[in-house]
Amino acid sequence: FGANMLALVDGMPRTLTLEQFIRHWVSHQVEVIQRRTRYRLRKAEERAHILRGYLKALDALDEVIALIRASSTVETARTGLMELLDIDELQATAILDMQLRRLAALEHQKIQDEYDDLMTKIADYTDILNSPERQRAIISEELLEVTEKFGDDRRSQFTAFDGDVADEDLIAVDDVVITITSGGYAKRTKSELYRAQRRGGKGVKGAALRTDDVVEHMFVTTTHHWLLFFTNKGRVYRAKGYQLPETGRDARGQHVANLLAFQPDETIAQVLAIENYEAGEHLVLSTRRGMVKKTKLSEYDTNRTGGIIAINLAPEDEVISARLVSENDHLIMFSRKGMSARFDAKDETLRPMGRATGGVIGMRFRGDDALLAMDVIREGAFVVTITDGGFAKRTNVDEWAAKGRGILGVRAMKLVEERGSMVGAMVCDEGDQIFAIASNGIVIRTKVDQIRPSGRDTMGVRLMNLADGDAIVAVARGGESEDEDELDDVELNDNEIADSIDLEAGTEAAIEVEAQTPEAPVE
Repeated sequence: FGANMLALVDGMPRTLTLEQFIRHWVSHQVEVIQRRTRYRLRKAEERAHILRGYLKALDALDEVIALIRASSTVETARTGLMELLDIDELQATAILDMQLRRLAALEHQKIQDEYDDLMTKIADYTDILNSPERQRAIISEELLEVTEKFGDDRRSQFTAFDGDVADEDLIAVDDVVITITSGGYAKRTKSELYRAQRRGGKGVKGAALRTDDVVEHMFVTTTHHWLLFFTNKGRVYRAKGYQLPETGRDARGQHVANLLAFQPDETIAQVLAIENYEAGEHLVLSTRRGMVKKTKLSEYDTNRTGGIIAINLAPEDEVISARLVSENDHLIMFSRKGMSARFDAKDETLRPMGRATGGVIGMRFRGDDALLAMDVIREGAFVVTITDGGFAKRTNVDEWAAKGRGILGVRAMKLVEERGSMVGAMVCDEGDQIFAIASNGIVIRTKVDQIRPSGRDTMGVRLMNLADGDAIVAVARGGESEDEDELDDVELNDNEIADSIDLEAGTEAAIEVEAQTPEAPVE
């Protein structure tokens, strides 16, 4: 195809060849990198200069505080500091801009670490400016990042085809997040619309909900996977992922009654996504009362729009989890009060049954406790547990020993009233991502490795900042991140050069007589 390669070169319009265009673009990028690096170098040197003054002040802290208190004016204090510490006016002013209590609370090691880090960056920036090879290498690296973030495959495909084209063949295979509310509203949203955030973020709007509706099910799948809908009456229905309406993040979706022929008073209890009916040998269902049932997955393959029986349920029992297992897998069950039990899925432990059966006891509970989740253990994976108060922790699966079925289990998470009750538990790999949705419809997506590893009987760390009255209502595991939305490493720029210590303006405040009690560290 033709292109009019017209561009301004030294202020003059010129028609360029592709080679000339690339050469001028590279030359411009080199200039951009040089200017950016000089700016970062200047900011880093300015900050390092201030930190050198802080370090000198901390080495003679008592003399500095005494001098400031004895000074009648700011100018007298500044001159005295310059003579006492052998520093310049800029460094003395920075010290005086700080209140005495903050000056006394400064941590020498923290300042020294920041100074050492800045000196490393200064050396790196200097090397970049002195090395044309590094400048061109940076251009290559940044081009690769652009390609990975915005590049896509060729959209027009040339293929030889003999036969009919099914409608499904024309639908792209996309990663999607499926959400289903307690009111029966379902939707699919492209997972790329939820940007990755660090642990403790506030999330993004994930659903527009009515005041009496909350998200009950959320999981990550593809448009071509089968979705098996298990209902409160023990029946199972199926649909393809692309058959659910595609919407934006903050849309509510459509009611499942438009898609599935439910019986009266039938609601969704659990959903399982599978690639096909050869994806696993057996399907294991678990119920709120701790029952488990293993059945050949092929027995659920049916085209009946009215659904089929999946499990015989006792009164007031319902399906909680559905997982694919093989003969060598281990299962782990979690209760709402933080207990857990691990056992193998061999036929000797969990014998296969037909669809229209009730299963066997998988886990016992104390009092009004009930099953929260069940998952399949993978070697080297972690158990991630989450509370509705926004806290999470991950623990290596090796901390759970395999026991028999029907036990009370061991503690999976230490629960306290201030941090909420357990709302989710799953087995994740370190590179996986977690989606969590709050009662107000806000969704956060974060990587598992952002959650600090800890033991079974611990409380965890904050996963999501929640507003007063909000709580996490559903969680889901996503696949490994492809870096398209990962948070960038901290760079040295205008905003990030700012001191991590809260400097307060005004030299008048600096020479006031204040208590020397250091501030308590904020956890």
